[in-house]
Amino acid sequence: MKVLGIDTSTVLLSAAVLDDSRLVAERTRKLLQAKGRRSGRLDHAEAIIPLIEDVLGHVVVDFSGLSLLGVAVGPGSFTGLRIGISTAKGLVYGLDTPAVGVRTLEASAFRVPAGDGATFVCPLMDARKGEVYGALYRRTATTFECLIEDSVAAPETLVRQVDAMATGPCIFVGTGASAYAELIARCTGSRALVTDGTAFPTTASAVARIAEERFRASPDKSARPLTPYYIRPPDAVAGGGRNALR
Repeated sequence: MKVLGIDTSTVLLSAAVLDDSRLVAERTRKLLQAKGRRSGRLDHAEAIIPLIEDVLGHVVVDFSGLSLLGVAVGPGSFTGLRIGISTAKGLVYGLDTPAVGVRTLEASAFRVPAGDGATFVCPLMDARKGEVYGALYRRTATTFECLIEDSVAAPETLVRQVDAMATGPCIFVGTGASAYAELIARCTGSRALVTDGTAFPTTASAVARIAEERFRASPDKSARPLTPYYIRPPDAVAGGGRNALR
């Protein structure tokens, strides 16, 4: 089974390919905001297809040779998520290829390998407006358990919640972790390790792994219509509700 995973939820886009659960290729591209030009739709749209073509070319397979596609559905950049999901829908349109949506924070945490004992992982993404998206997972060699569901909150509020819940050292990973490293150290002391995640496999590779596991376990249940998981409503939607993938 060849699985393509893509992530466009932040300015660091990634794409990865698994072949029977083995990571065979992954690529990233960081979007740079040109002066006087808004970041968002055009940048993500221009970058994602060439990135996918690059990673597929590395393993000598085209779109029709894929067995499954996984895509990060959020939270993250509202524009980036829409483009990623639209791209996934476009790739599978007309092909007999299922697509599975995976939450971005879950994939970010899944990138961190399990240690000898329990590994607590808090993926943090900068949500702007003085807030972060975050969650808490407990990982062992055989389990991956969510302890705090995806949420958006002030950084100190979320970090203190994580510190109270994690019963051992915790790895804080992502753009939010890097941005608030000093706050994390102040709230947790020596119990925390802060990383931007560049030492781990890409988010896209984790998206592909989670998508493959879920599809193998339950093809009908996992391959549902793709919708963005925003957590909080886009600024352009006044009074809008939260869109959740359940």
